[in-house]
Amino acid sequence: MKNKKWFAVKTLYVTRAVGRSKAKAAFAELLEERVVLFQAATPVAAVKMAEKDAKEYSKYTYKNFDDQAVQTEYLNACDVFELYETLESGVELFASTEVLTKKVSKNDLIARRMGKMETNGTIKLRKKFLSKELGAFL
Repeated sequence: MKNKKWFAVKTLYVTRAVGRSKAKAAFAELLEERVVLFQAATPVAAVKMAEKDAKEYSKYTYKNFDDQAVQTEYLNACDVFELYETLESGVELFASTEVLTKKVSKNDLIARRMGKMETNGTIKLRKKFLSKELGAFL
């Protein structure tokens, strides 16, 4: 792959259970952020590859424990990062910055980027997104 560079591309998805649930459950959707590595000549080419991958990734539908169809929607949002270093352990694959216009606590900043610590109730809601087929192996 002559003259091609490595790019890490971040894409965003929402996964939701569709259809009537057997159990009355609180509203829940799953926001997913993926960072995938691509080799391409330009950032634009890497984004095109990532968008194709994202569309393929979001095609898969499966049944959860409530026999609802669990579907993933690509949000048509991606961010590309060119890797300038040789790939090896410890190489930065993706970096992102945000300008803060007001003082925010460290905990709020962590929650914004890493997600909040999940409560027992939230952990139970994750079952809504667990594949009935794969859950049998847990």
